[in-house]
Amino acid sequence: MISNVQAGNAAYLQQVSSKNKKESSTVSKVKEMDKVESLKEQIQNGDYKVDTAKTAEAIAKDLI
Repeated sequence: MISNVQAGNAAYLQQVSSKNKKESSTVSKVKEMDKVESLKEQIQNGDYKVDTAKTAEAIAKDLI
């Protein structure tokens, strides 16, 4: 009997844990979409400036 209760608690905790993960990933996706939309708007307006030094550094690191 005790093992059945423990197994039930573990199953419940897994459900609660998975629900929390889904909610947090949704928030993260919304933030990412806001950033993407902001970048799109900057590009369309001609306000976006490419950081050439940062881009070159990233490419160099990737090649090494």
